Amino acid sequence: MKSVWSVLLSKSEREVKIARQKLADVQQTKTAAEERRDKLDHLLIEYTDQLKAVQLRSHNTAEVGNFQQFISQLQSMRVKSKHEMEILKTNFEAARKHMLRLEHERLKIEMLEQREREKFEIEALARETREIESSALQQFNFKERIQQT
Repeated sequence: MKSVWSVLLSKSEREVKIARQKLADVQQTKTAAEERRDKLDHLLIEYTDQLKAVQLRSHNTAEVGNFQQFISQLQSMRVKSKHEMEILKTNFEAARKHMLRLEHERLKIEMLEQREREKFEIEALARETREIESSALQQFNFKERIQQT
């Protein structure tokens, strides 16, 4: 028969596993967002350099305007990316704290389950010892009766 602590421990282990998976998912999303942010930074640098090169040579205003408009769009995307990163960092920390709390709870339940198992083993050993002593006492009494007759 399973003890209450064994059932709680298996439930707790499932919850920890789910929390770890959620944490990994958030980490993966955060990593992908960081990669997108880095690509945006690279594009901003690249197109800013290209705009400077166009401005140094003879150019028409439409070409410069197109570069400036594209750079403006990239900067707008960069701001959105920064906001996304802040949200993802917050989500990651929340998921990490939740997972740690569940892991702590799992460890407590595991300790209580271990204590119950040890208590059961001690009680079983004491019961076995009493049975052995009782049997030995009965054998002693039986031998005494046989010797007296």
